[in-house]
Amino acid sequence: MRSVRRFFRDKTGATVIEYGLIAALMSVAIISGVGAFGSSLSAMFNYISDTVTNSPASK
Repeated sequence: MRSVRRFFRDKTGATVIEYGLIAALMSVAIISGVGAFGSSLSAMFNYISDTVTNSPASK
């Protein structure tokens, strides 16, 4: 019986699971942020490239 009581009082497993969930949520947030930033950065470079290509000095 002592081992069963000790098992239910032990919170280290719950702590590990909580840290795992926090790490997973942070990684999802970072990946989505990098994806959104990468898309806007790519659009900006495409705009600059088109502007430089179509400038009067390049013709």
